Amino acid sequence: MTKGRSTLTQPASPRRGVLASLVLVLALGLGSSAAAEVTVSGRALLLLAVGERRLQVRVESKRISGGGLELRRTGNGLRGTLRNLPVELTWDEDGNITGRAAGASVELVALPRSPQPGMELRGWFGADTAELSLTPTGIAGSVGGCGYSLPLAGNHYSGWRTCDETRGPPVPVTLRIPSNVIPLAQIEEGALLALLLSDEALPPASSAGESPGQGGAGAPSP
Repeated sequence: MTKGRSTLTQPASPRRGVLASLVLVLALGLGSSAAAEVTVSGRALLLLAVGERRLQVRVESKRISGGGLELRRTGNGLRGTLRNLPVELTWDEDGNITGRAAGASVELVALPRSPQPGMELRGWFGADTAELSLTPTGIAGSVGGCGYSLPLAGNHYSGWRTCDETRGPPVPVTLRIPSNVIPLAQIEEGALLALLLSDEALPPASSAGESPGQGGAGAPSP
């Protein structure tokens, strides 16, 4: 797989990745221009809310930071710390993403979807298998021991996270990605999303658990 392959056809954006196609989706009137891709300007924040836990991340040309995350973008990897624990993820042109993230070993392969735009991530994140489907209209699959179903809903991805019974009932999830763009390569988007959706990146749940945001109408069965 070519590291900078774009899911758009415009040659002017060679480094845009899989979710850059949201620009086209939203321009066609299928959503608001407030969300476009997993890339943001220095002013805008990517927001991930899982139950009552919230993570806000700023992606800049040389760094990714926020919520205890401090990473350097190196061109073929992400290096830094997550809540003071080391993160070192590297990738190659064949789509292999390997390394460690806050104590969890990472072995993933990024595979382009065809003929529709998008990408599949398969492999291991920590002790759990990972299989994520990333497309302009939805994110689905599992990472970090939990499953996600996040269709595009207006200007954000919105849906549910379902884990095993020991971690409680399903919780609502919102992923909001601003349109102010600093393009990420497709494989870098995959590595970043896998990290963000894993429990390694999410802040600890409160002592009372995530019950304020759990269950409710539309919640899938655990």
